[in-house]
Amino acid sequence: MEPGPDLAGEPTNRTLWGRLTCLAVAVGVALRVWEYSSFRALYMDEEALLKNLVGVPVFDFGHVLSQDQLAPPGFLVVERLILRSPLNELAAGRLFPLLCGLASMLLVVPLARRFVDRRAVPIAAWFLALADHLIYYSAEIKQYSCDLVLAMAALLVAIPRDAERPTPRRIAALALLGVVAPWFSYPVVFVLAGVGFHWIARRAIAKDGRGVALAVGVCLAWLISFVGCFAVSHIIVSKRDFLWVWWNFAFLPIPPHSANDARFVAETLANVFINPGSLLTPFSLAVTAVLASGLAVVGCVSLGRRWRGGLFLLLAPLLFSLAASALRQYPFHGRLILSLVPIYHLLLAEGIAAVGRFTHVGATILLALVFIVGQASDIAWNQFVMSKSRARPFDTHGDLKNDLLDYLDDQRRPPRRPERERTP
Repeated sequence: MEPGPDLAGEPTNRTLWGRLTCLAVAVGVALRVWEYSSFRALYMDEEALLKNLVGVPVFDFGHVLSQDQLAPPGFLVVERLILRSPLNELAAGRLFPLLCGLASMLLVVPLARRFVDRRAVPIAAWFLALADHLIYYSAEIKQYSCDLVLAMAALLVAIPRDAERPTPRRIAALALLGVVAPWFSYPVVFVLAGVGFHWIARRAIAKDGRGVALAVGVCLAWLISFVGCFAVSHIIVSKRDFLWVWWNFAFLPIPPHSANDARFVAETLANVFINPGSLLTPFSLAVTAVLASGLAVVGCVSLGRRWRGGLFLLLAPLLFSLAASALRQYPFHGRLILSLVPIYHLLLAEGIAAVGRFTHVGATILLALVFIVGQASDIAWNQFVMSKSRARPFDTHGDLKNDLLDYLDDQRRPPRRPERERTP
């Protein structure tokens, strides 16, 4: 059952709003296929990971991955299998990420219908369809696209708010997904943790002892699977400190010990809208981040009033991700947190729809267009102007492009003093 209100006169899937939603899915699918078919040059991380895939036994987890690479064991298995196909190396290596990217476009509509207002559904679909980071990583030989789709799947199969007792089919889906997913995605465990807590709390509130026991049992199976994946990953990851040094900036100072720490945490949280959320407007990145953050807060209030459990399901992965970053266990930045992008998109879309409910539907349309036009302009540049020449330059954070943190660093950097003219 959708938690969104069934308002009289609201458009259905047979009307313009429904057609716009379908168009968003079609455009998102087309853009991801286009990115894949461009066969852009391999990025250095792809080349490094390929050395651990090509010519390596499928289930070889007894050796450390070379060149400081790390990927979930299940992802490595699938990639090694596909690379044994007749496809050329580039097409084969990027095929699984592409399939994950396409699957995300198929999941976005049912996911949005479950969590947000009806008017927000096409907005969320367009946000995901035009997210350039997601398009790019759907054609990169890395696990990030897999992180995205598994996080969406976990949120989609979570226990619904109106279920007196979850159906056996849903329980089976939850159990299977939670056992398999950690082997293909590390950050999906943050989503599963929120889903598990919500499930146990729902059964406890309903005073369903058997239901609580079943939920706890399934969650324990998830935990055992994750521990197994963690053990294998510990074997194959390099024992050098390169990864920890590289991602040192992304281990957030929580709790903050100074005003600068608090500011950095706030800016990093807002930066997710920009990188990897790919939300842009005609305004500066700072204005875009502030506008998106404010509307997302409105979205939290709107969803919380209608379905507090749904708000918990969306915020819990963010909170667990922040906790892991504070404990220096998982970086909070860019491509490593693609799993949070649908959450940011859904809350922003809900906020935009809420503004229209309290004012006029025209406000919703205008606000949605501000972001969608910004995204579309970025897509036009990257997909058609740059086209096959699109190359990913080296970045100190390994990012696809400059983000809010880069922008603010540039703004705070003192201007260079002009050199004094030399006297002859």
